[in-house]
Amino acid sequence: MMAAVYNRQGLNPLVLPEIVGLVVDNVHLVPDLLSCACVNSTWSVAALEKLYKGSLNDMQFRTPDIGSLNCLFVASQERFRRNMTFVKHLLLSLENPAVDEVTLPDIRLICNEKCRAMRHRQSAELLLQPQGAGLASLTIPFEIEGQDWSRISDLLLPRTVEFLAIDDYYCGLLMTSSDYFQGITHADKFSNLKALTIYKSESGQDIDKLCQLINICDLEFFHLEGTDKLTESDAAELLSCLRRQENLKALALIIPNRAALLGSSSITLTSKEQGDLWPKLKMLYLGVADQHWLEQFPKFEKLQILRLEKPISQNFIKKIAKCRHLRVIDVVFDELDDVEALLDIARGCPLLQKFSVKHLGLGFEGEPESAENLRVALLRALHRLEHLELNLRFRMDGARLLDLTRSCPRLIVLALPQSRLCLSLALLTKSRPFWQLEIMHFASIFFEDSRRLMESDGIQAIATEWSRIFPKLRGMPCPADIYSSYMQEDDLNRDSEGDRVSVSVDEEMSDLNEESEGDMASVSADEEMLDLNEGSERDWASVSADEELSLSEPGLDFDNYESDWFILRTKLWKVLGYAVINDKIENMWQKRLEIETIGWPVVPLMAFSDPDAHSSTAKRCR
Repeated sequence: MMAAVYNRQGLNPLVLPEIVGLVVDNVHLVPDLLSCACVNSTWSVAALEKLYKGSLNDMQFRTPDIGSLNCLFVASQERFRRNMTFVKHLLLSLENPAVDEVTLPDIRLICNEKCRAMRHRQSAELLLQPQGAGLASLTIPFEIEGQDWSRISDLLLPRTVEFLAIDDYYCGLLMTSSDYFQGITHADKFSNLKALTIYKSESGQDIDKLCQLINICDLEFFHLEGTDKLTESDAAELLSCLRRQENLKALALIIPNRAALLGSSSITLTSKEQGDLWPKLKMLYLGVADQHWLEQFPKFEKLQILRLEKPISQNFIKKIAKCRHLRVIDVVFDELDDVEALLDIARGCPLLQKFSVKHLGLGFEGEPESAENLRVALLRALHRLEHLELNLRFRMDGARLLDLTRSCPRLIVLALPQSRLCLSLALLTKSRPFWQLEIMHFASIFFEDSRRLMESDGIQAIATEWSRIFPKLRGMPCPADIYSSYMQEDDLNRDSEGDRVSVSVDEEMSDLNEESEGDMASVSADEEMLDLNEGSERDWASVSADEELSLSEPGLDFDNYESDWFILRTKLWKVLGYAVINDKIENMWQKRLEIETIGWPVVPLMAFSDPDAHSSTAKRCR
C-alpha cells in the first residue's frame, strides 16, 4: 500500500482565490462572512466583497450604516476606497434612526449623524460614485439632519443607478443639482433611472418637486409611501403625472388618506380621452382603492400582482376574477357573506401562487360540509399555490391537511389563523412530507390521546414524525402559544399519578407544577371534557386514520393554558426548538417574486427601522 505523501511545496487550495470565492458564495450569514474575512488577505477580499455589495431586498445584507461608514473612513481612507468599489446597493441610514423632536407629536424618523465622507467632494465621490461598475441602487430613506449638500448635490444620483429610494426631502436637491450640469440634459441625467421610491415624510415638501422629477423620468416602477396629509389637489397632480408614464410596470401608492385618493382618482381615472391606463402594468399596490380604481382591474391585461391594504366590497370579486394572469392576490373584504364567490377567483386566475384573502367578519360559520366542499374546490383549482392565507373558520383533521401534499405540493406558507386542526400520531406516521412548507398557522392544534402522548417516549415519537413531515417548518404553528416560551420544562411535567397542572396567567404563569398531593388542581366541569380518551386500553401507536379525533368533540372548545392540548403542544414546540417567528419569510417570499416579475422590490419604510422582519435570517451582525 502506497503511503500518502504530503507535498510541502504544493499550494493550499484554501488560499486559491477561485476556490475561496466558491466557498464564500455558499456562506449566507453575516457573522460567518465576518469570520471568513478574518482568515487571511485572500479570504478577506472575497468575504468583504460579498458583505459590502449590499442587497435590495434582504436587510440582513444591507451595506454598513452611516456610523460604521464613519468609523471605516476615519480609520483608513484607503480601506474605505477599496471597500466602496465592492458596493452595488448603497444604503445611507443609521442602524437605529432617531425621532425628530421638532415634529412631535407627529412621528418622523431622521438620521441625526452626518456622513463624514460627504464633507468633501473627493471623498463623497468615493462613496457615491465608486470606481468599478458603479452603484445599481441608492437608498436614503430618512433625511440626514444637517448634512451639507451644497457642493455635492450633483452626486446624489450616480449615472449608473437604476433604483432610487429617497425621502421626499431629496426631490428638491435632485432638481437643483441639474444646475451643476453643463451640456447634459435632464434626459441624459435621468436616463438610467427606471425605479423610483419616495418615502414622503413630514418634511414639509410640496408635491411640485416630486412631479417635476417624475416628468423627466421614463419610469417602470413607482412607489410612494407615507403621509396622510397629502391634499386632494396634490394627489390629483401626482396621478396626472403618473398617467403619462406609459412604460410603468409597477405602481405602489401606499397612502392612507382615503379622501385625497378618492377625490383625485375620480378626477383622473374617469377621463375618457386619455386612452388605456398603463398598458404594461404588472403590479399594483394600493393603500386605498375606491370604485374608480376597482373598475380598472380587468383593463390591466398584464396584471400579475395585486395587493389592497384597505377593505373593499365583496362585489368586486368578479372584477378581480377577470384578471387571468394574476399570480398574487392579497386583499381584505369588509364583509364576506358569500364565501363560495371565492371560487370565481380561484377558477378565473389559474396561475395564482399567493392567495391571501382576509375579511373583517368573524369567519365562515356555515355547515362543516359546506366549508369542506369550499376548501376542496379551492385547493383543486389552485395547485400552483405557494402561499395560502384565509381567515375563514375551517375545521380540519389530519387527513384533510395532508391532502395538501397532493393538491398543493409547492406550499411554503399555510396560514389559517381561525381554523383548528386535529391530528393523530398514527396518521402522521403514514403521511408524506411537506417538502417546501416553512410557515404553518392555525388557531389551535389538537392531538388524539394527548394524555398518553405527553409521556417522554410519546413526545419524542411525535416530534420525530413531525420533523419528517415538516422538515422546513421554522416556527410555532399556533402563534397564541407564545406564552409557552415562559414555561420551564419542570413546569410542564405531570407526576406519575396523572396530576394536572394549574396555570394562572394573571400570576405570569408561575408555579405551574405545584404539588397537589394526588388531587387534580382546579378541575372545573369544563375540564372534565378533556378526558376524552381516558380508560381506553388500545395502543395509541396503532390508531388508524379513520379513528382520528372527531372534529365535533365538545372538548375541543376548551383549549386554555391548563388543557392537555396546550401542554402537549408546548412540550412539542420545546423539543422541536420552535419560537414565534415574525413575517420575515412572507416578506422575503414577496420581495423575491416582485424582483422576478418586475425587476425591483417594494421596500416599505418599516424595513429600515425593523430590519429583522425583512431579513432572510433571524440575526444580523456587523
